Amino acid sequence: MTVFSQENVEELFEIGDELGSGQFAVVRRCRNRSTGGEYAAKFIKKRRSRSSRRGVTREDIEREVNILKELQHPNIITLHHVYENKAEVILILELVAGGELFDFLAEKESLSEEEATQFLKQILDGVFYLHTKQIAHFDLKPENIMLLNRTVPHPRIKLIDFGLAHKIDFGNDFKNIFGTPEFVAPEVVNYEPLGLEADMCLSGASPFLGDNKQETLANVSAVDYTFDDEFFSNTSILAKDFITRLLIKDPKKRMTIKDSLLHPWIKPKDTQQALSRKESAVNMEKFKKFAARRKWKQSVRLISLCNRLSRSFLSRSNISVARSDDTLDEEDSFVMKAIIHAINDDNVPGLQHLLGSLTSYDVNQPNKVRRTHTHTNAHAHARACVIDKSRPRHGHVGTLKFLHENKCPLDVQDKSGETALHVAARYGNVDVVTYLCSIKANPDLSDREQETPLHCAAWHGYSAVARALCQAGCHVDAKNREGESPLLTASARGFADIVECLAEHRATMEATDKDGHTALHLAVRRCQLEVALCLLRHRCHVDQQDRHGNTALHIACKDGNLPIVAAICGAKAGLDLPNKYGRTPLHLASNNGALEVVRHLCLAGANIDAVTNDGKTAEDLASSEQHEVIFVLLGRLKKDNHKLSYIQQLRPSQLLQPRIKLKLFGHQGVGKSTLLESLKCGILRSLFRRKRTRISNPSRHPSSPIASKPAVSVSISNLYPGCENVSVRSRSMMFEPSLTKGVLEVFSPVHNALSSADELATRAIDIQNTNINGVGDFSVWEFSGNPVYQCAYDYFAANDVTALHLVLFSLEEPYETQLGHITYWLNTLKALSLPSDNIALAGRLQNPLAVSLVGTHADLANVPRAFSGEFLYDKERVLLKEVKNRFGTDLQISDKLFVMDVGASNSKDMKTLRSHLQELRTSIISRDGRVAARAV
Repeated sequence: MTVFSQENVEELFEIGDELGSGQFAVVRRCRNRSTGGEYAAKFIKKRRSRSSRRGVTREDIEREVNILKELQHPNIITLHHVYENKAEVILILELVAGGELFDFLAEKESLSEEEATQFLKQILDGVFYLHTKQIAHFDLKPENIMLLNRTVPHPRIKLIDFGLAHKIDFGNDFKNIFGTPEFVAPEVVNYEPLGLEADMCLSGASPFLGDNKQETLANVSAVDYTFDDEFFSNTSILAKDFITRLLIKDPKKRMTIKDSLLHPWIKPKDTQQALSRKESAVNMEKFKKFAARRKWKQSVRLISLCNRLSRSFLSRSNISVARSDDTLDEEDSFVMKAIIHAINDDNVPGLQHLLGSLTSYDVNQPNKVRRTHTHTNAHAHARACVIDKSRPRHGHVGTLKFLHENKCPLDVQDKSGETALHVAARYGNVDVVTYLCSIKANPDLSDREQETPLHCAAWHGYSAVARALCQAGCHVDAKNREGESPLLTASARGFADIVECLAEHRATMEATDKDGHTALHLAVRRCQLEVALCLLRHRCHVDQQDRHGNTALHIACKDGNLPIVAAICGAKAGLDLPNKYGRTPLHLASNNGALEVVRHLCLAGANIDAVTNDGKTAEDLASSEQHEVIFVLLGRLKKDNHKLSYIQQLRPSQLLQPRIKLKLFGHQGVGKSTLLESLKCGILRSLFRRKRTRISNPSRHPSSPIASKPAVSVSISNLYPGCENVSVRSRSMMFEPSLTKGVLEVFSPVHNALSSADELATRAIDIQNTNINGVGDFSVWEFSGNPVYQCAYDYFAANDVTALHLVLFSLEEPYETQLGHITYWLNTLKALSLPSDNIALAGRLQNPLAVSLVGTHADLANVPRAFSGEFLYDKERVLLKEVKNRFGTDLQISDKLFVMDVGASNSKDMKTLRSHLQELRTSIISRDGRVAARAV
C-alpha cells in the first residue's frame, strides 16, 4: 500500500472556494502559503471498509495517483503533491481555470478549420503521449477537455479526470466495462472518440445521435452515419476524410494516433491543402445549439443521479456498471430532467410554469433510482450552499413547500433506502431538516445500512442538524448494521456537542456495539477527552466491560492517558476490576511504563498486590518490561507507613502552602545548624534535648604554631590534597603558594581535631523543607561557611525578595572581627540586588532583601543577662548603627540585634527570634501571593 504524506494540508496551503464536487470528491482552489502559487486541491473521501458504500477504495485512489505521477506533458494536467489524513486523500493538481473547450468555442462568432485543428492537434498530442506510456484514458469526452487559460491568444488544451484511466498492454486485448455493458463493445475505447470530437466540433451534431437511446446505440454498433449538408455544407474534404478514417468499425483498419497526426488535415502536405483548410469554416450556428444542448443534458444527468449514482461514484468506486443502471444516458423522461434542473436552480416560478403546462405529469413519480423531487431538492440545496457561500440561497425551502403543496411524498426511499431527510442530514442542511421535520417527515426511517438521518448527522458532526432531529422526537438509540447508535458514532469521532445533545435527550449511555464497547470506551480509545468528560458529567456507567473485560479505565491506563485516567478515577470508577486475563488498570499501566498513571492510581487507592491469571503483580510486570522507576515505586509502597505518607504528599489541597525560603549565612562554627535545630524544637522536645558538645575552635585558641593556621586551610587540605601550603583570599578563590613555608607540614593531633570539626560542618548548601515551631513552613537554605563553596553562592543565593535572610556571627570574636564577618556576608547579599530604574529617597531600593543579624555563643562569650533573662550586648547599638550606615539603603536590616545561646531552644531570646520571623513571614505572604508557587 502506498503511503502518502501525513502533513496537514491546511498548514501548507490556504484553501479557497470550491470549484466543483462529486459524490466522494470536492475540488477547491488553494494557494501555497510559502510560494503563493495557486493550485487545485482535490479532496477524495476514503472508504472506511470493504463493505461500506461510502467513499472511494484505496486501490482506485492509488491507481489514479500512480498514473498522474507518470505524466509530464503540456497538454495533460499535472499532479504536484499528494497528502492524506484519516478521512481523505488530497491531490494537489495544476489549476486549470480556463473552462471547457466546447464552451470556449461556442462563444466565438466564427471559427475556421485551421483554428479547430490547432486545438485538435493538442488533443492528439496528449493522447499520443498517453499511449507511449501505455495508458488509456477511457473517458475522453468534451467535459474532460479543458483550457489552461482562455484569455491568452493561443489557449493550451489540458486533458483532465483520470479516474477511469488504466495502464494496459496495447499488444493484448484489454476488456473492461465502461458505459452500458449490454450494448457497448470493448473496441469502442480506441481512437473512435477522437473522430466523434472532430465531427461534433465541425458540424455541431453528434454523428450517431438517434431519436431515442436504442436507435443511438444501434447507430454506434453499426457505425451508421452520414455527412448531411445541413451540418457539413462548409466542411472541407480533408476534414470529412479525417472523420471517416476514425469512424471505422474494425479497430484494426481504424486510423492510429500516428496516422492522425500525419493526416493532411492536421499536417497539410502542400499549400493547396493548407488553403482548403483555412477557407473552410465550422458551422457555428449548429455548434452553439449543440453546445447548449449538451450542457443542459450534462447538468440534468448530474442532478438526476442525485449524488448516489453519479459519474464520479462509478469512476472511483469498484462497482461494475452491471450493478448500476445509469451510465451513458438516463431512461428517465425529459420532463423529469427539466424539473430536476429547475429544482437545482431554485427556479420556483419556472417549475410552476412547467408543471402548469403539463397537466398530465405526476410530480410525485420517482426516477429510475426511485428518488423523488424531494430528494433532489434536499440535495440541490446542499450543493448550492457549498458551491456559493458568498451568495445565500433562501429559496430551496420555498421549493420544498411547493413540492409539498403538490402532494410530493416525504418519506419515499430510493434504492439505497435513503429519504430526503437522509440527504439533507448528510450535507448538514439544517433549514431543510427543520422544515421536513415540521411537516411530519419520518426521522426514524433507516437506509440499506440501517442508518437513520441522526446517524448521518452524528457521523459528519452537524450538531445543529442532530439537535433539530432530536427535537423532532427521533429515536436516539437506533442502531445501524454495525450495531452503533448515534451516540457511539459521535463519541468515536469526537463531536462533544452532539454527544451533549444526545445525552440531554436521554440517549442510553450504556448502549454497546457488537464488540461490547460503550460510548465511553470509544471516546477513550480515540483519546476524545472532551467527549469523555461530557459522558462522565452525565453519569455514564464507568465500570462497564467490553467483550475482553476491559473498562474505559483499562483502555486509558494502557494508553497512558493521564487526564482521562484522572477524570474516570474522579467519577468513582472501580480501580481493581480485572479483565478476562486478570489484569487490573494498574497492571496495564505498569506493563506499558505509564509512570504518572501508576502514581495516580496508587494515590486513588488501587490495590498494588492484585495478581493476574498468571499470578503476576503490577511490580512483576514492570520488572519484566524493564520499567525500573515503576518497579522501585511499587516496591516501596508495599510498606503501609510509606504508602500513607506517599498518598498524603500527593493528595491535592485547595489551600495555598505559603512555604517561603529562610537562608542562613555565617562563617564556620557560628552555630547555623544548631540554631536551626533549636528553632524546630517544641516545648516538650526542648526539655529532653541535650546540648551538643562543642568542639573548640583551635583557630581562636592556638596551642601550637601549627594550630595557629587559619581553619580554612585545613578545610582546603581536606578537599584538595596537596594544597596544604596555600593561602586563601576572601571570596577570590585564588590559591597562592605560601611564602613562609617551603615544605609540607606533618599532621599532628591538633590537625586531626580540626578534621573532626570539619566533618561536622555543613557541606556546600544544605536544603530542607521544615516547620519552625510556632512560625510555619520554611524551605531552609543553610550556606556553608567554608570558602571553598562560596564561589557558587552568587548563583544559588539569588535575588529573592520573598526570602528571609539570617546573618550569624560569633560573639566570641573581637568586635572588629564581628564587624568584618557581618560586612562580608552583607556585601554578598548586596551584590545580588540588580540595579533598579525606580529608586526611593536617598537611593533606597523599593524591594530590598530582608536581613536579620544574630549574635551567637553569648553564653560562651560571658555576655551578661538582664533581670528578665535576656542577653544584653553592650555593643549592640554601635554595631547596628555602623551596619545600617553602610547597607541601610540596599538592604532592609532589622532594628534589633538578636543575641542568644543557639543551643537553648526554649529561651526567651529564641522566642523573640521566632516572633520576629513570623512577622516577616506574614508580611511577605500578604505582599506577594505567589510565594506558594515559588517554594521549593
